[in-house]
Amino acid sequence: MVLWGAVDGKDVQLITLRSAQLEVDVCSLGAALVAVRLQVKGEWLDIVLGYESLERYTNGGKPNFGTAVGRCANRIAGATFELDGQRFELDKNNGDHHLHGGSKGFYSQVFDVKSALENKVVLALTEADGAMGYPGKVDVTVTYEVRGGELHFNYEGVTDKPTLLSMTNHAYWNLKGHSAGNILDHTLMVSASRTTATDDSLAITGELPEVAGTALDLRKGRKLQEAVDEGGPIDRNYCLDKEGSEETLAARLSSPNGVTMEVWTDQPGLQVFTGSNIASAGPASWWHGKGCEWKQFGAVCLEPQLWPDGVHQSKFRSPVLRPGETYRHHSWHVFTVE
Repeated sequence: MVLWGAVDGKDVQLITLRSAQLEVDVCSLGAALVAVRLQVKGEWLDIVLGYESLERYTNGGKPNFGTAVGRCANRIAGATFELDGQRFELDKNNGDHHLHGGSKGFYSQVFDVKSALENKVVLALTEADGAMGYPGKVDVTVTYEVRGGELHFNYEGVTDKPTLLSMTNHAYWNLKGHSAGNILDHTLMVSASRTTATDDSLAITGELPEVAGTALDLRKGRKLQEAVDEGGPIDRNYCLDKEGSEETLAARLSSPNGVTMEVWTDQPGLQVFTGSNIASAGPASWWHGKGCEWKQFGAVCLEPQLWPDGVHQSKFRSPVLRPGETYRHHSWHVFTVE
């Protein structure tokens, strides 16, 4: 663990987790994955987009770039919700909607390093009552652990008032290496027969259309180039074919270089985003780091989560967390090399 700098007077640490197959650099600002290096044919290959310095994250860096996402992942329509008869107005940071916890979500906050071992780090954050409009103080932990060729994500949280909590990680993956061009030659399988439909503003409608017969059908595995050519860029929550909180294989991403990443989770949904905004949205400073400039479709995001906007959809699993309850989420990536 090394001191990487400071944000708002608080020290930011850079921690490297190691196994024989993986090296993972974690920054305590936003609990961000800065680099994920995989042993590929005798060399270390960095397969996640990230910035080379803390200053790049704080000065012109993209929000939620490889970070933990919270309080509530994805969009809350209208940036408002009712809970126990009270209406709450949230920060509007995505048109009329609230996205990924707001303009000062977890990504922008410095976590405390509670413990750091060679293969495991526990990061903790307390967010105050009223932050970004959310009720209640929340205490959350994010634990990253490397086990051989596996990278585990464990999230926990408690609150002192009824609130919303739904966390994930927003890493951008390119299994050929972060600087190796686009990911449209990757093959993606997603274990989901339905998705959560959205309107033109990407707000959830409540409909759960089947993927069969559409460009969104990834159940048998499909080249991303084919899927994008047929139906356009993908930015959709997939409803995983699973029951309750059982842990299941959500997705398998395979690259032409023989690297495969499986995503396992206990969550009911997986956001699939094919990186169409890279180099085409936001300031140019978002899209260069670690010595290269990333291009459109230069990475894919696979984010295990609760189905989005569950606070407005009675048929979805609720993101409401109450005092005395503990929010838990466990996901992990399994990396193999042919």
